[in-house]
Amino acid sequence: MSKPIIAIVGRPNVGKSTLFNKMAKKRLAVIEDTPGITRDRLYGEALWNDRSFLVVDTGGFQHEPDEDIGIQVNKQVLLAVQEADIILLLLDAESGLLTHDMELIDMLRKYGKRVYYAVNKIDGPKKEKALYDFYSLGVDLFPLSALNGNGYEELMDSIVSSLPEGGDVETPYPRIAIVGRPNVGKSTLVNSLLGKERMIVSPVPGTTRDAVDSICSYYRKKYIIIDTAGIRRKGRMAETVERYSFLRTLRNIENSDVVLIVLDASEGIVELDQKIAGLVFNAKKGVVILLNKWDIVDKDILSVKDVEEQVYQKLWFMRYAPVLTISAQSKQRMTKLFPLIDEVISEGSKRIETHALNEFLINALATQELPLYKGKKVKIYYITQIKTNPPGFVIFTNYKEGIKEQYIRFLEGKLRKIFAFKGVPVELYVRQRKK
Repeated sequence: MSKPIIAIVGRPNVGKSTLFNKMAKKRLAVIEDTPGITRDRLYGEALWNDRSFLVVDTGGFQHEPDEDIGIQVNKQVLLAVQEADIILLLLDAESGLLTHDMELIDMLRKYGKRVYYAVNKIDGPKKEKALYDFYSLGVDLFPLSALNGNGYEELMDSIVSSLPEGGDVETPYPRIAIVGRPNVGKSTLVNSLLGKERMIVSPVPGTTRDAVDSICSYYRKKYIIIDTAGIRRKGRMAETVERYSFLRTLRNIENSDVVLIVLDASEGIVELDQKIAGLVFNAKKGVVILLNKWDIVDKDILSVKDVEEQVYQKLWFMRYAPVLTISAQSKQRMTKLFPLIDEVISEGSKRIETHALNEFLINALATQELPLYKGKKVKIYYITQIKTNPPGFVIFTNYKEGIKEQYIRFLEGKLRKIFAFKGVPVELYVRQRKK
């Protein structure tokens, strides 16, 4: 049973993201004084009085926007309104009731949905006189301070009491984070996967400034797809918004089950691609490398085999990651993506029985013996798996210092040759057995 959805809408800079973060109890939305920071829809799970629901943060709705981005923001707001069960319209006590508020209210009434009217930035009784301007609407008003929580409990109690049935906690879906440098086609990829224009897509690099979640279905199986802001070089992250977006991307990598690293096949792998892959590697996450824009690559010059070898040369630390050439624009080879994601998820949770591991160890030791340590023979007694996601193994020895990193890499290579672990990192720990 699906969860009910509450969409927060309003003019730019009325405090929607602050309220969204309070409801989701996490810093999910980028908050800044500059109007227009949130441009896509951002989903979060919320819980109040033992009722769970989804809350959606939207971009600031503008009347007759001048720029194309503004037009697309309005389109995303309307899509959020269409799929929501309840609309939470946030108004600004400091600026008062504006013509643009009235236009938005008239538009919302056409959808025939339950609308809650919250007047934000009323942080105490002395500020309540600012409500007089809004009484002309003839609706129930909820004075609120999203920043300090004044009036928040009353608003939430009322909203939750009118939620439709279906707020039971569901089994979490796999979280798939899409990362890459700006303008490699991440948002186009999300739109192709969803079969609709979910993300704001623009030729201007950096259109996505916050990570945005979408629920995607493939053969009745659901996934949470997270499009993240394009990671830039450090020198270009001076703005506060850019820094928040970068940290948000890092958190989404940490909280994901599989990361899709999107590269631009027409440009090749650059240093920034290597650094982004390094972030994913350090987070120890399952990974699939996507070479996007394959439809515009000259196949007479570059074959799939050639480009795979180039990827593994530049991303030598991630040779376990499968590489898939795609075109998000034309949907070339997109049907192969979700089976590959499922395979990586399965590999990450795979457990190998101890007897099979020790049989592998005997064969590996027979292939390459350990060198002496301070003139003494180094022995490995046995190996066992201690965790999954990522798979982790412990080998027990008589001299821990006698097993060098080079031999660890040798064992990992042998381990992968037999047990695969496609798309996931493998961790090997060395422990000295007590005498």
